[in-house]
Amino acid sequence: MKRQLGLAAVLAVVMGDMLGSGIFFTPGQVASVAQFEWQVYSIWLLCGVITLCGALTLAEIATLLPRSGASYHALGAAFGPRIAFIQAWTMVLVSGPGAIAGAAILFGELAARMTDTGAAWMWGAAVIVFFCAINVAGVAWGGRTQIILTSIKVLGLFALVVGALALAEAVLPTPVAVVGTSDDGIGSLVRVVGLGIGFVLFTYDGWIDASNVAGEVRDPNRAFPLAMGLGVVGVTLIYLIVNFAFLRIMPLAEMRHDPSMVAATVAEAAFGATGGSVLDVFIWVSIGGSLGGLILTLPRLYYAAAHEYVDRANRRGVGAMFRVLSYVSPRTSAPSGAIVMGGAIAILALISFGSFSSIVSFFVVPFQIVNILMVAAVFRLRPRLATRDTYRTPLYPLVPWFFIAVMSVFVIATLIYNPVESLIGCALALLGIPVFNLLNRDDSR
Repeated sequence: MKRQLGLAAVLAVVMGDMLGSGIFFTPGQVASVAQFEWQVYSIWLLCGVITLCGALTLAEIATLLPRSGASYHALGAAFGPRIAFIQAWTMVLVSGPGAIAGAAILFGELAARMTDTGAAWMWGAAVIVFFCAINVAGVAWGGRTQIILTSIKVLGLFALVVGALALAEAVLPTPVAVVGTSDDGIGSLVRVVGLGIGFVLFTYDGWIDASNVAGEVRDPNRAFPLAMGLGVVGVTLIYLIVNFAFLRIMPLAEMRHDPSMVAATVAEAAFGATGGSVLDVFIWVSIGGSLGGLILTLPRLYYAAAHEYVDRANRRGVGAMFRVLSYVSPRTSAPSGAIVMGGAIAILALISFGSFSSIVSFFVVPFQIVNILMVAAVFRLRPRLATRDTYRTPLYPLVPWFFIAVMSVFVIATLIYNPVESLIGCALALLGIPVFNLLNRDDSR
């Protein structure tokens, strides 16, 4: 594969993957646990800092190993091939298709409602095929598409914010009474963070997928860290401004009463009766942009793992899947096999499960554990691979340790509150171990 992505394209991938539909619905969820507006801003800012710590560390890892599927190669180099294979196994068969299918079904439901034609799964399958076709044409086409869609998303959010600030009447902020609490200080903030961090971190999700295109970035030592840093900071600022605009029109108490309608209420207050319809189109484009980013980045991870194991899989008689996943088009230099197979598995997941919500709880724990290990890989890779000219994470080692500590607490809390679903997800991930053992079996013994 060739290095064809510049700074603008990588920045669009980072921001495009992060800016999905979550910002339209998560503010209402945070308002349901917050007592004061400053708590809302605190948790969004905290999650932005957490994400930035992970992104800046990932940027160093991707510049040390600037290859397609950089996260896979980093885990293998730092912790051995078994951990890397389990990550790829989880992403190919569980997390990746689930994420794509979840975004596609949301896109399909909105499309079916707007057009009053077709079933949601049909629209969802169609949009997966559409983005697969774009990315099979080459990474340059995928990058340009992300630039266009991300620009539309940012401009649309800007229009919504300007309308909320300039065209709608402001309301006075009011505290929200939460049963069993009366503290408006640190204790209350800890409670809000504990209850709301999962919602907000999910809205920030997507930054990690950008590492999968590191092998196709021009001047990765400069462009990739700059895109990661600017992308996360930009998204954090956008989220804070959007929350300010929302809270200007809807007090916390009203948000809490109907959390799913916050964005629609703000749009109607700013632009009248047509505001809700315009917002639907904008959310539709936002979901499409996130979906396009997933279909651009995830197949690079699939390719990286399959390419490494294709010869061993052929010797074991199970090479067909690996051959498809490792196929690169000689004409476009795109991992066409991984794109097509990834899209096909996602469509199968879409039809089988109906929505991403039905499977998200199964993979969140193994997915976040892999993310923690990937950030921790910097401690092993920097001494071995760093040179005087390579990018280095600012405030090392505090930045990666902060991310690891916070996400470890989050994983423990998830295991406590959702033990059954979390353990099932871990079991599905661990099924990759016998497959790895089969591929690496020594027949001479």
